[in-house]
Amino acid sequence: MATVKLSDAALLAFLRSHPRFRDRVASIASAVGNLDGDLTEADTAEERLVEEMRLLGREALQGWADARVEATERDVRGQAGMHRQGKKNSAGIRNSARS
Repeated sequence: MATVKLSDAALLAFLRSHPRFRDRVASIASAVGNLDGDLTEADTAEERLVEEMRLLGREALQGWADARVEATERDVRGQAGMHRQGKKNSAGIRNSARS
């Protein structure tokens, strides 16, 4: 897997546009820096960081999925002859009206 290098400005722009992801990264930074002062043992720190990374993965995958849904919707709407389906206005033809 190739490593992508982002400038500080690009990374900050990304984090601003993805607030849930930003919050998760902030939580990881808090754990790494032990900002709450509650991670005094290695086992506790490991458990916290493993959980944070699991949640980060979930946030990342959700962000990816949301972007794919939006891209697919744009593609479908851009195709000729495609239109969004709405609620039906008619319930059909009543049995008594059929011949």
